[in-house]
Amino acid sequence: MKRIILTIAVALMATIVANAAEVTLKQLPQKAQEFIDTYFAKDQIKVIHQHHHRSGNTYRVIFKDGSKVNFDASGQWTKIKLRNDTIPIEIIPEQITTYVWDEYPNILVMSIETEGQGYEVELSDGTELTFNPKGDVVKID
Repeated sequence: MKRIILTIAVALMATIVANAAEVTLKQLPQKAQEFIDTYFAKDQIKVIHQHHHRSGNTYRVIFKDGSKVNFDASGQWTKIKLRNDTIPIEIIPEQITTYVWDEYPNILVMSIETEGQGYEVELSDGTELTFNPKGDVVKID
């Protein structure tokens, strides 16, 4: 049984690696290039991975400090996780920003992920907030 699980795990990892390729900044969709230029111009890029999916390519930009930004095939960000800084306020939907400022003063937004059903936000104190597409809180962990 262990051998079967190990074989499946190795095959899965090989598939994931085979579907990822390193690309340059100029190979990202234009919208993603502009996003990085606007919000992360001062940060040094370590590597950019392109992942191939049936629904289109996705991209992960990893910066030298360990921060990461994921983009969909059109260049729209899907996840931002920063290590040493807060998410720029212009990126976060206004209703979410207002809620965080009101309920968690002096706490920073370190990660945001957009999903089909809203947003997940992680704060610098470890609190995780889930918002619906309208920006209303639906879960606090």
